[in-house]
Amino acid sequence: MEYRGEDLPRYGVRAAILSQIQRTSERYSPVAQSRRPTDPAIIVLNQSQSAIAALAWTWKFEPETGCSRGVSVSTAGGATSLLEPFGLDERQRKLYAYWNVILPGSKRLIRGTRMLGDNTDVRPPEPDEVWPHSGFIGTSGSDGAPVGLKSVALILDSVFFVDGGFAGPDALGTFELVTAEVDAHVQVAKVARGGHDRGLTPAEIFARIKRVTRSERRFTPPRPPGPAGTKDLSAVGLRKLASQIALMRQHGSGEDQVIGLLMSWADTPLPNYRRL
Repeated sequence: MEYRGEDLPRYGVRAAILSQIQRTSERYSPVAQSRRPTDPAIIVLNQSQSAIAALAWTWKFEPETGCSRGVSVSTAGGATSLLEPFGLDERQRKLYAYWNVILPGSKRLIRGTRMLGDNTDVRPPEPDEVWPHSGFIGTSGSDGAPVGLKSVALILDSVFFVDGGFAGPDALGTFELVTAEVDAHVQVAKVARGGHDRGLTPAEIFARIKRVTRSERRFTPPRPPGPAGTKDLSAVGLRKLASQIALMRQHGSGEDQVIGLLMSWADTPLPNYRRL
């Protein structure tokens, strides 16, 4: 079976077939030996000068007979991402800046829909970066590729650096997805702070947030990976955030405490989101 990688060399993100890495890096041989023979696996190396906060990729499987198919994954977004660092304190930021990124010079094994590895291949964690478990960036899911394949290709669709720089063809729409979610947090934070400064009660502030997020409407789940209109993504991001706020209130957090958290989002230092 033929393996092929389409990487982003202009931005310092390279992909190499696992067999090539095994000849030059014993560090990843235990991981490689543990995989099933049918698992698609490629090593990604960060040769840039900046840490990587998120990657998006697509596996394309070409069978001996029949139609080709693909599987797409994006690690962007979520509560552990430095791209959306709302609610993180300095301690958490320090931890995530080591365990939830790919430092320059570090490698990761992409195996199916998962990304495995950590930054200890370039340096050990500092005392204030020590966490009780190893680093991991990625999503859980099926590792195995279909049997009877002619070729397997890994296409790196995009890279998001921790400073907000973004590169890649972005067929999955990752840039708009992340920036829409960030904008949703900023909008809600402004409503919460504005209401607090005007002396509104928590109930009145939540009513305003409900109008902004349109949470009185039926929640629409996020679309599958792929390009979408900015307006659609913004609406989905707001309604998704409304659902998260509702969970905060339901799980015992006091109304004033939740309002305080939402207000704090307005002071969150954010990356400079931009396409490179």
